[in-house]
Amino acid sequence: MDAPSDHLAKKFLYRRDEFIAALGNPDFYIEVTLIGIALALAFIMAILIRRRFVAHLKAHPPKRIDAEFITRPLLLLGPLLALLYLSVIKPLAEEYSSTGGDWTDATIQLCIAWLIAKAVLLIVRSRPVAWFIAIVVMIVGVLRATGFIHSTVVYLKSMGFDIGQYHISMLNLVHGVVILVVVFWIAGALSRTLESYLRRSSALSYNARELVLKFFRIFLYFLAIMITLSALGVDLTAFAVFGGALGVGIGLGLQKITANFVSGITLLMEKSIRIGDMLEIGGQTGWVRQLNMRYTLLETPDGREVLIPNEELMSTRVINWTHSSNHARIEIKVNVSYASDPAKVRELMTQAAREHKLCLKDPAPNCYLREFGENAMQFQLFFWIADVQEGRLGPQSDVMISILDKFRKGGIAIPCPAAANKPENL
Repeated sequence: MDAPSDHLAKKFLYRRDEFIAALGNPDFYIEVTLIGIALALAFIMAILIRRRFVAHLKAHPPKRIDAEFITRPLLLLGPLLALLYLSVIKPLAEEYSSTGGDWTDATIQLCIAWLIAKAVLLIVRSRPVAWFIAIVVMIVGVLRATGFIHSTVVYLKSMGFDIGQYHISMLNLVHGVVILVVVFWIAGALSRTLESYLRRSSALSYNARELVLKFFRIFLYFLAIMITLSALGVDLTAFAVFGGALGVGIGLGLQKITANFVSGITLLMEKSIRIGDMLEIGGQTGWVRQLNMRYTLLETPDGREVLIPNEELMSTRVINWTHSSNHARIEIKVNVSYASDPAKVRELMTQAAREHKLCLKDPAPNCYLREFGENAMQFQLFFWIADVQEGRLGPQSDVMISILDKFRKGGIAIPCPAAANKPENL
């Protein structure tokens, strides 16, 4: 049995002798002439059609789409017309040539490879990747058209080297390189698409978007490496065992970080907390400035920035003042002397709230007698403001000052706290 290299050499010598014999056959020139006419007509028609389209677009530029969106696909017109005209002349070549149209079939295969390579150059933005894929496509097309594809595959499969218990042939290596480039390009295209989508989304902060992109890219590139190793013939069982051990280690050693990470993903997905919301948690009140994967940044009214772990937001009670509405209720408690008229007290307190510019008319402010204390009656005033983001302490203070002023003018007494016990005289 011949060695793969000898078989490839014999194949080359056979094709050479076949070509030399064809040069002495008049039918060969008939078929070549038909092929030349088909290719010439294809190129001439492609040039004329492109020029006509470009002139028409210059005279009538499209309003809704870019002109390049139409002109760039016209670059594929040459190989498409070549395939059309070659298909037309193929019956003639089979009838008037003793070669049976073999040269026409080979030219058709080259045109198909040319069309695919041209489409890759138009679609793929990265020039090195585009040219690499296009060259690979053309090499495969030439090998198929000349009949060397099988001999080349056998020859590359016979060449190889051993790494430990794995045998890697040159064919696997070539497949691995091609797959690595293609899969990495697909991973980059998917990550750019996700990045473009997240840039337009306002639901995530800058840091959250960057973190999601980094994890997505790591996952895609890891998947690309695994596919490449599989194409090289490497057994991935060892990586599965290693991945399981790594997952157990991460679960045991990074429980808090993992819990905060999962809680951050949950908060982002259910959108219960958004950027700009006013939260009250653990005695801290402030506005959400950043919603990251591990923590949430809360800015308090006095300018402090508090980092709250996401796990705490999921496991404790959180007051979101702006979850469904920015309206907020303000409460004011006042102790009034028993000598005062309760009806007048309620009227004055309600009037003080209604006169404030931020007080809402609906729901209307209300005042209630809540408790009979030891030395005073306790009244409680409720009123609503439209936007809690503007603050509650300001309206509360203004209304309390107005209540005090109205009480003084109306003769309503607010009892003073009981005097402290005096020390006995010595």
